[in-house]
Amino acid sequence: MLNAWTKAGAATLENLPLIGGLARTLDGGLKLLSGQPAPIYPGDWFWTATRAIIVPEGEVAPITEFPFFTFLYADLHAHMISLPLQLLALGWAVALALSAPGEKRAHWYETALRWLVGGLAIGVLRAVNTWDWPTYLVIGGLAVLFYAYRRHGRFPLLTLTHAAVLLPLLFGLATLTFWPFAAHYGVGYSSASLWPGSYTLLGNYLTIHGLFLFFIVTHLAREFRAWTATWTEAGLRAWREAAVLVLAALALFVLLLLLLLARGYWIGPVVLTLIVVAGLLGLRPNLPPARRIVLILISAALGLTLAVEIFVLDGDIGRMNTVFKFYMQVWLLLSVAGGVTAVWAWPSLRKRPLLGQAWQVGLALLIFAAALYPVIATRAKWDIRMSKEAPNTLDGMAFMRYASYGDRDYAGNGVTIQLADDYAALRWMQRNIEGSPVIAEAHGGNPYRSIANRVAMYTGLPAIVGWDWHQRQQRAVTPGSLVSARIQDVNTLYATTATDAAQAILARYNVAYVYVGALERAYYPPDGIAKFELMAGLGLLEIVYQDNAVTIYRVVQLCCH
Repeated sequence: MLNAWTKAGAATLENLPLIGGLARTLDGGLKLLSGQPAPIYPGDWFWTATRAIIVPEGEVAPITEFPFFTFLYADLHAHMISLPLQLLALGWAVALALSAPGEKRAHWYETALRWLVGGLAIGVLRAVNTWDWPTYLVIGGLAVLFYAYRRHGRFPLLTLTHAAVLLPLLFGLATLTFWPFAAHYGVGYSSASLWPGSYTLLGNYLTIHGLFLFFIVTHLAREFRAWTATWTEAGLRAWREAAVLVLAALALFVLLLLLLLARGYWIGPVVLTLIVVAGLLGLRPNLPPARRIVLILISAALGLTLAVEIFVLDGDIGRMNTVFKFYMQVWLLLSVAGGVTAVWAWPSLRKRPLLGQAWQVGLALLIFAAALYPVIATRAKWDIRMSKEAPNTLDGMAFMRYASYGDRDYAGNGVTIQLADDYAALRWMQRNIEGSPVIAEAHGGNPYRSIANRVAMYTGLPAIVGWDWHQRQQRAVTPGSLVSARIQDVNTLYATTATDAAQAILARYNVAYVYVGALERAYYPPDGIAKFELMAGLGLLEIVYQDNAVTIYRVVQLCCH
């Protein structure tokens, strides 16, 4: 918002001494608040927040997506589908950790169901969004250790023995429940290395996680205060013998913080300090289980944000997806921990007038700043709809009858693609084509800016090839030529004038239907498109649907080779 205000302000105000930048920003803010359009692309109001980490020129910026954007953008990606399943896995882990030591002995089938649900809840993440699986295996493992500790706290050997039985059980179920998937899935990201690029600036980190950190710091301060209230003179004397070790550990910790700064890990000293404080507070004896669990979740979430500063998964584009996928986990974990700590802090802070009022003012400012996003971003997403005339409906195809967009044809000329031209043909295919026959349609070099693969998307039928980069990512363990060869075959199928070459490609991929619409006519030369009419005349293809814009051919005879 401040960036938009600054751009809208008079550049001449920058010449004012000391207050030039502030004056320009305020000038622009007044203009925008009075109704002047912002001098930025309307979509930036919702998109820019997903690139909140500033990087040097030439380096790929990490994705800093978060749940509200995920659902506002409404792109059905794996990280969206996994969110409720992550909550299920987290809920199971917390429920296990909160199990009372003296609870009534369960029947065997209740015990079996408990562990089967845990295995399913964690195991499903491997198939839905593999990035989440290791994190929740660790969280589930910590829950098991805590569960065993609460039952045998006075007997360390029994605790370790019990955990040694339950941990393989949980990990085994989390693997076996989705073994058919794991056995046939080629993992594209299977190793990690030290990240050699730039690191997150502290200001960027606070922009992303500042509201959560407000609750976390408040909670840690309250926990520390509660701990100091239990200190006694005798207890402190008991630490006298260990004073040298404590001071040495503190000195080493300070040295580590300085090394992190020297290495350029700008968030390192802050985040590592919070992790250590939360961890030490969580190790206190006689701490209620719920409070210990929250401290563990805080340490785990903050630990993930520090880990992506140091390590990157090999094969990533910079550290774009490494930050993206693990930050999504952090949002969920800190949302749960932040909500709990806010509820715990509110009553006690209200009893301290001065401190409580300052805390409420700080919280109000942070919530106001955070709440600007849902308000402004939703409006911006609405304003960049492809068509304002399109109805408000859950029908994901309804907009096609009203929308068009600019594209480039095979010769580089600008063309307008009317999506309504495809609407009736796609509806016909949905109603009349049974099973899962392979279809052929145009390949788009820039799928994010075209309607390429619209037939496969709206019918669910398999095509020869999908989006280039996504296909390569999803088949990272196979040679890149596997995808590029298919792209070349699709382009040849539509561009060639040789019927035998086209027939051979149709046979190679067992294609049952060939789709020729406005996009195909734009992307490929007329002689190549005309060949399909010739093939229909030769009895190789049959026209099963035709209107002014779209012709759909059914393959009658495949080539012998």
